[in-house]
This record gives sequence, structure tokens and C-alpha cells, in this order.
Amino acid sequence: MRIELTPGMTNVMRFPIERRAKPSMDLVRDIAPDSREVSWVIESFGFDDDIDGIRDGADQEMADYIAHNGCRSSSSKHEADFDQLLRPFIERAVSLCGEAHDASLAAVKAQRQAVEAETEGGYWLTPLNERASARTYYAARLLVDAHLACQRAAGASRAIEMAKRGETWAPFDLHAETLAMCVDELAARSSNR
Repeated sequence: MRIELTPGMTNVMRFPIERRAKPSMDLVRDIAPDSREVSWVIESFGFDDDIDGIRDGADQEMADYIAHNGCRSSSSKHEADFDQLLRPFIERAVSLCGEAHDASLAAVKAQRQAVEAETEGGYWLTPLNERASARTYYAARLLVDAHLACQRAAGASRAIEMAKRGETWAPFDLHAETLAMCVDELAARSSNR
């Protein structure tokens, strides 16, 4: 999550709807950190996090949980149970994204203060620089944690959506999904002619 200016304006900020909206997978997708930025942060800060396979692992774990607990029905009671299973994942992802956003703002503010003090010839440069570094590190750590939480929510959501539809769970196969999308697109194009 970032502060976004309203298009065409230089002094009007976008209202952060994610602070007021009800937590949902759509909201998680909207506010999730960019995976390219997260990869860059992991590399820059030397974190040991492996962000590959998090979504697939959460997908597998949720599918196993559903299979072991016999939650295989499309009745409205089971749909509510499935929604309850997903809720903690979504709430954690939204919460961590908010915390990462706030930490990022605090880090930027601390960095500005350190730069201004250095420019003005201030005295307490070392403590200001240390505070800016600590806040930047904390913001980076929260960004990675938010990304991981969003990936876990997305994986759990996939398994739950398949269970709601009564489908048999199968691991996500990028090549098969791409092929299916291409076939669907070709079929749609040929029917439009």
C-alpha cells in the first residue's frame, strides 16, 4: 500500500479505502505488495525468506485440511464454514498490509528528518540516522511479511473456492491453466466471427 495522489493533482491524496472496506480476497488482491518489490527488498536487506511456493503450499495445506475434516458439500452451511476457514487468512493479510504501509510512512519521515538535519548542519545526526535505518529495516520486514500473508490467503482461497464448487482439488499447474485460457480465448474468437 502506498500513498497515491489523485490523477492530475499534485496535492490531493487518494483516500485509502482499504482502511474502511470489509476484509475480502478482492481487497487483499488490491493491496498486496508487488512481488517484484518484495524480491528486491529481500535481496537488498539480505532476508532469508523464500517467497516461491508460499501460495502453492497454503493451497495444499488447506486442501488437506478440508479433505481430512470431510468438508465437501456445497450447502449453505458448509459455505459459511468455508468462509470462516478463510477469514483469519484474509484478516491477517489486510492487517499486515496496513502495518507495512504505516511503517513505510514512518520510515520515509525518519529518513527525511535525517536528511534535513544533515543539510542544516544539525548535531544529533547519528541517532537520527540510526532511527531512520531501524524504521526502514522494520518497514522492509513488514512488507515481506505482508506479502507472505497475502500469498497464504490466496492459496487458501483457491482450495476453499474449489471445495465450494465441489471440485476435486489438484495442484495449480501454470502450463495447464495457460493452455485452458488460450483454448477458451480461441473458442470465443471463433464464435464471434
